[in-house]
Amino acid sequence: MSKAQALNKLLIVVGLLFILLVSMQSHGQILHHKLNVELYPGLKMIKAQDTLTFPKDSPRKISFLLHKDLQVSVTSSDDSLILLHPATQKEPYAEYGLTLGNIDNKVSVQYFGVIFDPVLNDNSNGLIAPEGATLFGSTYWYPFFLGIQKSFEVTVQTPGDWMSLVQGQIASTVVEGSIRTSRFVEIYPQEEIYLVAGPFKSYQVDTPSGKKVQVLLRKDDPALAQNFLTLVPEYIKHFSQIIAPYPYSSFSVVENFWETGYGMPSFTLLGPTVLRLPFILNSSLPHEVLHNWWGNSVYVDYDKGNWCEGLTTYMADYWQQEKAGSERTYRMNTLLNYMDFVAGSPEKDFPLRQFRGRHNSSSQAVGYGKSMMLFHMLEFRFGKEAFHKSLQDFYTRNLFKKASFTDIQNSFESVNNQNLDGFFSQWLDRKGAPEIELGDVRIMKWHDGSTSTTYVLSQKQADLYDLNIPVIWTLESGAEIRQLARLSDKTQFYSLTSPSRPVKVSVDPDFHLFRRLYTEERPATLSSVLGASEVHYYFDPADASAKQFVDVWSQKTEGSDVLHYSGEPLDVPAKGSMVFVGDQQKFVSFMKSQLAEQNLQITDDTISIEGQKYNLKEVSTVLVARLKNHPQQTVVWVRWSPDNTPAEWASRLTHYGTFGVLVFKGRPVILKSTWPVLQSPLQRSL
Repeated sequence: MSKAQALNKLLIVVGLLFILLVSMQSHGQILHHKLNVELYPGLKMIKAQDTLTFPKDSPRKISFLLHKDLQVSVTSSDDSLILLHPATQKEPYAEYGLTLGNIDNKVSVQYFGVIFDPVLNDNSNGLIAPEGATLFGSTYWYPFFLGIQKSFEVTVQTPGDWMSLVQGQIASTVVEGSIRTSRFVEIYPQEEIYLVAGPFKSYQVDTPSGKKVQVLLRKDDPALAQNFLTLVPEYIKHFSQIIAPYPYSSFSVVENFWETGYGMPSFTLLGPTVLRLPFILNSSLPHEVLHNWWGNSVYVDYDKGNWCEGLTTYMADYWQQEKAGSERTYRMNTLLNYMDFVAGSPEKDFPLRQFRGRHNSSSQAVGYGKSMMLFHMLEFRFGKEAFHKSLQDFYTRNLFKKASFTDIQNSFESVNNQNLDGFFSQWLDRKGAPEIELGDVRIMKWHDGSTSTTYVLSQKQADLYDLNIPVIWTLESGAEIRQLARLSDKTQFYSLTSPSRPVKVSVDPDFHLFRRLYTEERPATLSSVLGASEVHYYFDPADASAKQFVDVWSQKTEGSDVLHYSGEPLDVPAKGSMVFVGDQQKFVSFMKSQLAEQNLQITDDTISIEGQKYNLKEVSTVLVARLKNHPQQTVVWVRWSPDNTPAEWASRLTHYGTFGVLVFKGRPVILKSTWPVLQSPLQRSL
C-alpha cells in the first residue's frame, strides 16, 4: 500500500487550498524545490532552507501546509508569510499564506524544529530519532502545496555513519569529518517528496540497463541482501518488457525501524519482520517494484477511484501465481474473500469506482480483489497481447499525470476498437456480483452419430449483467469442447453440436468471471471464520494459552465475539462461526463428524490428512469445516505444539485466510491446503 493513499484521504477531507491554486494544477504546472536539509537525530530535529520556483503566471497569493512543530520564516525579499490556520489536535500541520512579491517567482523559506510522531501500533506520520529518520509527504516536513506536482533538488546532511535516500537520482555523496552530504535530483513531476535516513549497511548491483539496485539494511546481512539483489533486476526487466522502460534511475529495498510495507517512487520501505518473511520475495516485492509504474509514475486520481491496487495485484501477485501454476486457485480465493467478507454483509459492499484505499478485509476484497478480477476479465476477453498493448497505451498517455478508470477505459477502447461503456459501468458503478445458474440440459442423438445439446443459463440477481461465461463440455471420447456463452438477459437458451455425446458440463469451472459462489463451490477457509458476523469461541478459561489465543483473534475478526467456556455443550449457534481452541476430546469428535467424507484420521497421538501422518506433539494444526446441517456456517479447530507461542501464532494465522487445512512444525508451515470440494451446482454429469 502506498503512503500516498493515507495522505490523499486526509487532504480531501480538509480542503484547505486557496482557490487560485486550482489554476496551477489545471495547467499541469510544476513547482520546483531546492532543499538543503540538515538532520540532527539526537535532537529529533530538522533544519532546512527551501528555495521554491513557482511556474510562470502563478497566483501571487498561495497557501501551503507545514508540520505543526516547525518554525518557518521567509528569507527572500518582497515576499511575505502569514499563519492562516494553526494546527489542531487532529491535524499534524499548520497552514500558511504566502504572498509572492518578486517577479522571478522564486521564494526562499527556512524552517527548523522537532519532528517526532511516536510509533503506535506500527503507525506514525513520520519522525526523526536516533534510530533513523522516516519522513513522508504526510509528515509535512517541507512546504506542501496541495494539488500541485513538484520536481526537486534535495541536499541532505546527516551524521557520517548514516546514509540518506530520496526518490530521484543520487547526484553525489561526500563524507567530511562527521558529516555525510548527499544530493538527489528528480526532474519528473512527483506528488510527494520522501526522505529516509539511518545507519544503514548498503549492498548494490547495477543492472544491464544501467539501473542501480540497492538494499539498505539496519544490520549486516549479506545473504538477505543477495536475495533482493537477485530478484529485483528480474522484476524490473519483466515489467519493463510488458509496459515501458523503468521510469527511475534506481530501486532500493529499505529496512525501516518499525513495521511498514510501503511502496514509494524508486524504493520500498519494509519493516524488519516484514523484510524477512520468506514469501515477501515472491509476493510483496514484485508488487512494490510494479508500483513504480502504477501509482508512482502514473498517479491515481483518487477522487475518481483507486484503480492502482487492483492492476498492480493482477500484474504482480497474480503473475507469480501463474508462474507457479496456481492461478485458478488464486482466482477462486479472490471470489472466496469477496463472499466471506462482503457478500454476507451487504452493508460493507460499495461500487468499485468508490474505492480509495484499504482499511479492512471487506474494503480489500472489493478494492483489490474485485478490481483484480476486472483486469483479468479484460485480458480473458481480448487476450494477453492486446491487454498489454492497451496498458502500454494507458501508461504512455498518462505518464507523470493523474489517471482514472476512465483513462484505462479510453485506452482499451482505442487499442481494441470497441465501446466498453457497458463493461466498465457494470463492474465499476454497481455493488454486488452476478449469480449464474445452470438450468435444464437436454441431449438429442442424430442418426449420423452426432449429438445436439440444448441448455439454459440464467442470472439470479435483479440487476442484469452482460456476461461472457466459459462453458466446458466433456465428451464420451474424452475430448473437451469450450464455449463462451454470452448472457445478457435473465434467462437464455444455448446449443451445442458435438461428434459424440457429452458426459459432463461445467460452467465457469476455472473462475474466470467475477461472480457469487455457491456454498458447494466454496472450500471452508479461515477467511470464512474471520469474516463471520459472529465468532463463537469454545475454550477452557483456566488455560492461559487458550485465553491468549482468543484475546488475539478477537481483535482480528470483524464480527462480534461470543465466549463459551468448558462444560458448555457444543451447540451450533443460530449464526456465525465456531472456533475450538486447544486439545479437547469433544473438539476431536465434533470435527470427525463434520469431516467424515474427507480423508482425515485422528488418534490420541497422530493426525493423518490426505494420507500424510503427523505426530500431534510435534505439530500445530488448523482444520476448518462447513457445518453439515448448516453449510453457510463454519467451524475451525486450532491446537498447537509447545514450540509455538499461542498469541504470536494466532496473529500469524490471519495471513493464511485462503486455507482450510494448515500444519506447522515450529514456525514453518509444512502443509497448507483446503478440503476438496465434492460438488457444484454449476457442474453436472449427464
